[in-house]
Amino acid sequence: MESSSSAVLKVVSEPKEVSPLVLKENSKDFDHFSVCSGSTFDNDNNSLVLSPSIESFWSIHDIENLSELNMDENSDLCVKIDNPEKNLETMETYITFRVTTRVARIEFPNHEYVVRRRYNDFLWLRQKLMECHQFCIVPPLPGKHSLIGQLDRYSKDFILARMKSLNIFIARICQHPILSCNENFKIFLTASPPDFATYKKKRSSITSSNGNLATISQGNSSHSFLKNRHIEFDKMKLYLLILTDKLTAIERISSRINKEHTDLISELNIYYPIFTKWANLEPQLCTMLENIGNAHERSMAAQSALVHCYNGVMGVPIREFLQYIEVVQETLKKRESYQYTYESSLDELNKRHNEKDKLLAMSQDGPAQNSSSFTIWKQTSNDDKLEKLGACIPQLLKKVEMSQDSLEMANECLRSDLNGWQPEKKQCIKKILLDFVNKQINYYEASVNAWEHVTNEMVVDQGSARKQNSANAK
Repeated sequence: MESSSSAVLKVVSEPKEVSPLVLKENSKDFDHFSVCSGSTFDNDNNSLVLSPSIESFWSIHDIENLSELNMDENSDLCVKIDNPEKNLETMETYITFRVTTRVARIEFPNHEYVVRRRYNDFLWLRQKLMECHQFCIVPPLPGKHSLIGQLDRYSKDFILARMKSLNIFIARICQHPILSCNENFKIFLTASPPDFATYKKKRSSITSSNGNLATISQGNSSHSFLKNRHIEFDKMKLYLLILTDKLTAIERISSRINKEHTDLISELNIYYPIFTKWANLEPQLCTMLENIGNAHERSMAAQSALVHCYNGVMGVPIREFLQYIEVVQETLKKRESYQYTYESSLDELNKRHNEKDKLLAMSQDGPAQNSSSFTIWKQTSNDDKLEKLGACIPQLLKKVEMSQDSLEMANECLRSDLNGWQPEKKQCIKKILLDFVNKQINYYEASVNAWEHVTNEMVVDQGSARKQNSANAK
């Protein structure tokens, strides 16, 4: 089993993408294995090159079991992302991933699809889901590489970490009852690269022509002045703030501890050779000194493994889950923006009704109080105002009804999503903590075993020394 970067990343220069479904229909020799393993054209001879299969790729020891990604093989929609490829083109270089879909839904004409997508395609998908389903909690994507890490974005560790995060992102969408049925998601999973590129351009032009209606409703940011507070959503907001503080503190302190472990390893690299060199000068203590040096070395190796796995076990998972919490908080704020719009339009409607009532009262009292020309002029002005209000109030009433419907829809959708998010939150945090605990146990077990070996050797040496002394005495 290979574990080098060459086993993970294949380089393709100017690939000619072909839809797997087209190949399956037109070629008699194109079997199930070639669909599952993914295929690209060799640029040298235009021959079909089979990439590593799903099974062989996931057998690499760097990838943890797929069960942690909450992928249910028995689900009616199962999507896996694997087999990264480095694509070299004239103007840019980028990584694509194979997206394999197994589906048993009536809206999908086939049961299996294999396409290749790059990170920007996932960004497009998330943006479309947010536009189409403003009240749903759309899971976050892993962040783009930083400028400092840009030189290392083709490294094995970076690609595997990103691929794992993309699998989690897709798995969450597949499990969502609304997002998984989105038409854009279906196109993302099934369209060939040329068709997908055309679809993206078409949808972008439609979006730009229609404008972004969501920003209009979210423009009002005075959510602190909401008249009717929803206790359940306010409790969730407070809980998320507390949870964010706790996770942030854990990540910050554990990161500092990991840094201290790194510094300790640097010291141990200088420390343990002292015993080995000293052993050469002390024949009577040679065995004990060598064992102590070896124990320090083995303990240091265990500590190095603990330090190396920190980002994958604790650092990155917590930071990514904090991003997930931010998405939930943003969705709650979006719901508040709809409530603010509803309450503002309702206040405006009530204000216009009060104005109308006052004008009607003045109209009835005016002629009886005074029949001067001034009163006649005022009565005419009131009639004009009443006419304008008569045209304005129905429009405001329609706006209130629409904003009320939107708010009720937001409440129901968000309430449903929060109910589904709670068990997922519990499972994710539990997994992060259990992985952290297991790595700590492995480290301390390795350290204890290293030092127990020293004590066992010391007991053996003491026993040998007693026997030697007894023999000498006799």
